[in-house]
Amino acid sequence: MTSPLDGIRVLDLSRILSGPFCTMLLADLGAEVVKVERPGAGDPARQMTAQVGDDSAFFISVNRGKKSITLDLFSEEGARLLLALAPHFDVLVENYVPGAMARLGLDYPTVRVANPRLVYASISGFGQDGPYSGRPALDIIVQAMSGLMSVTGEPGGPPLRPGASLGDSIPGVFCALAILAALWQRERTGQGQYLDTAMLDCMVTMMENSFSRYFATGQTPGPLGSQHPGAAPFQAFRSSDGYFVVALLTDDGPTWRRFCDAVGLPELAADNRFQDNRGRTQNTAALADLLQRAFERLPRTYWLEALGRAGTPCGPVNSVAEVAQDPQVQHRGMIATIPHRTAGVWMVANTPFRLGGAPTVPQGPSPALGEHTQEVLGRFLGLSAEEVVRLREKGIV
Repeated sequence: MTSPLDGIRVLDLSRILSGPFCTMLLADLGAEVVKVERPGAGDPARQMTAQVGDDSAFFISVNRGKKSITLDLFSEEGARLLLALAPHFDVLVENYVPGAMARLGLDYPTVRVANPRLVYASISGFGQDGPYSGRPALDIIVQAMSGLMSVTGEPGGPPLRPGASLGDSIPGVFCALAILAALWQRERTGQGQYLDTAMLDCMVTMMENSFSRYFATGQTPGPLGSQHPGAAPFQAFRSSDGYFVVALLTDDGPTWRRFCDAVGLPELAADNRFQDNRGRTQNTAALADLLQRAFERLPRTYWLEALGRAGTPCGPVNSVAEVAQDPQVQHRGMIATIPHRTAGVWMVANTPFRLGGAPTVPQGPSPALGEHTQEVLGRFLGLSAEEVVRLREKGIV
């Protein structure tokens, strides 16, 4: 069975995470992704720690299955070569600050002349227009400005950045989705189009619950720790040897009584404060205190088994090491291996696509800097090895 994006070619001009995460998804789905990097330096992600031999583990993870060519887009000849490549590709992805591609003569109106069928996707901090459009942005900037950090952490504590680069990876997911939609539309119209993905826009979308509550009540949401604003108990608790979470989102009386019996507090089922979800939410602090006193007496495995028998949704708060060994995660193929030049194989977090019932398989290793320059320029532009050597001596590739 062929991969869903088999035959789709992507020029990836992006760096660090938002763009590379987008093109990683496309590569895992079978697209041929050609990563365009600056000669001698490459994607700055290549220098990030931790290192695997001479490679960055971060770079390996989000650039698996891609090809790498070096091309100095800031030179006239390098930009000309990129324009010559454009007719051979279906998608172009870039995440430079707005205006940079126009200054290089590689903006969408220019590239579209060379390939009207091209889907040209830009990812930037704030989008291509608006008062902030010219500002650079990284993950933590948009996490802060979207309000996400304001609702993350414990009440009364400082704003916190979640422990994953959501401000980069989520825009990558949204951009990949938009690219697939544009490719489908191209099947009907024959025309490509320009896609403008703003990291801040994406994070505002992800904050939908907080905005819904704000618009409904006029009250500004704040941090609740691991609690849920509209359900209880719905949070992390400490057992005698570790943390676990409980999530009840129901007004079903028998479900609540089974939970109370499992915890060893059957009297809670008759407490007027806790008869339904609304009451439990209004009295979250009192309920959490009673439950915490019970949970801290016994180990986590006991509670997970007892609550599981009662039909209560629950789970351990796993470390990354525990997730990597989790039998469900392994069964679903969510830890995958790719070849590596010196380590032999390297483990990466897989993408969650399951088409035809089988997990996605990463399409290959991450590339060495410029590893495919001769192959790509020869294949699409007909350049000989001697011509590529000349370009390399001039610092163009």
